[in-house]
Amino acid sequence: MFKKLSPITIISYATIYIVWGSTYFFIRLSVASIPPYYVVGIRFLFGGIFFLLVSLITGRLKPLPTKREVTGSIILGTLFLLGGNGLITIAEQKIPSYIAALLISSTPIFVAFFNRALLKIKIGIIRLGGIIIGIAGVALLLYDGKSIATSISIHLIFAIAGILIWSFATSIGHLLKVPQDSMVNTMVQMLFAGSVSFIAMIFSGLSIVDSIKNATLSSIIGVSFLGLIGSIALSAYNYLIKHEPSIRIVSYSLINPLIAVLLGIIIGREKIMPFFFFGIPMIISGLFLMLYGEAIIDKIRTKA
Repeated sequence: MFKKLSPITIISYATIYIVWGSTYFFIRLSVASIPPYYVVGIRFLFGGIFFLLVSLITGRLKPLPTKREVTGSIILGTLFLLGGNGLITIAEQKIPSYIAALLISSTPIFVAFFNRALLKIKIGIIRLGGIIIGIAGVALLLYDGKSIATSISIHLIFAIAGILIWSFATSIGHLLKVPQDSMVNTMVQMLFAGSVSFIAMIFSGLSIVDSIKNATLSSIIGVSFLGLIGSIALSAYNYLIKHEPSIRIVSYSLINPLIAVLLGIIIGREKIMPFFFFGIPMIISGLFLMLYGEAIIDKIRTKA
């Protein structure tokens, strides 16, 4: 697969594989003492300003993006950052970081459905089988061993809603006109999402000074990581959306959960769900079938 990819594409894939695998752990650290949408605001406003400075220095803003391109970036910023990432950040106040990561690993499942609805991309039998196995694995992972009702919480619903919004944005991103430069595209998304988050928190009555004053060192480290390193990963993701098929982009879902589980359980000492060791293999197997099953079968048929 990678023989046909350019060096920058390979680097972009490696970035989202590694950085996003650790993102959920740092979100968990951040929201431990900082309100979720201040985490979103600090993270994306800082990242947006950073990319703005880099864009100005390197001349990436010449020519300036058109109104249509800015509008496209704002739409994606609203969906990706305020909707998808914002809801996940809220959810991680109560759910373990590795659970959030494993839930997000189901993104390809929903991307496939949105691709079918928006881009008219058909879902083959093998891919459909992978989707079914993946969904079953997610359901098993979330089951607390008692009842379905006690397994579902409001924060879990927030996480699932965030995944649906992110998946929708991944598919619709192929239809929107955005700046050609992925850094400029990311900059617009971040500046918009960061500003809106701060405005919303100010009107909610929460003081940013008090929030920062009461923040622990681990939360400050967490939001700093998200603001700088996480921003670079988002820029890589936006580059891939522009140049790669969405079904291959979401291959990061096979790698991220493993890193997230390692950090969340071993370092963060988060509680393991009852059916953890049954759910994970099903999720990973389902994703593998969905992403690569048909290609493998075709290759076998060709050799035969």
